[in-house]
Amino acid sequence: MANRILFLILLVISFNFVFANENIPTIELNDYEKIYSELKEADFNYIFGLDPYQNDDYTKYMYSPYPLFRSGVTLVFKSIKIPPGYYLLTPREQDGKTWILFKENGKVICTIPIYKEEIVPEGFYEDKLPSKKLSFTQKMGKKTMEFIGKKWGKTNKRTPIPKAYIEFRDKGNFWDMILYYDSKKYYLLFKKD
Repeated sequence: MANRILFLILLVISFNFVFANENIPTIELNDYEKIYSELKEADFNYIFGLDPYQNDDYTKYMYSPYPLFRSGVTLVFKSIKIPPGYYLLTPREQDGKTWILFKENGKVICTIPIYKEEIVPEGFYEDKLPSKKLSFTQKMGKKTMEFIGKKWGKTNKRTPIPKAYIEFRDKGNFWDMILYYDSKKYYLLFKKD
């Protein structure tokens, strides 16, 4: 009788483990070779390396709205090699596709396609980006400027820059880069040099 009870208890416990595993998130394994081979290089260029929408962005925002990315390694995408350095990353749409422009000193160095686009989860930036604690005088100055801007500066008020965050992951023979920009996140894939 004791053996049957023990057997039933073990059966119930194993039954719970089988169905409990459905709630455990699984790691998504991407076939990076396939994704990389399906991506195509840009079949267009910017005249003199100038982004035509850059001036609009600089008049809309107080300063550069693009995230600064520092690369310590050479990034390779097909025939494009991006040497180590500092780049402003700019998402742009062209012919229904989203591309990330790598800019250096205001000029477009290269245009890289994304392989996936998602929405940034709510509260992501609050968790990842630290917020600066303002002193009493800084708070008063900020509130005063906001009041003046709302009362008298409605026509010339500029919008705050979009929040941005970059993740860079090592995936064997590839570098997987995720650019969080405003409300979207863009996935880029580079081959190791």
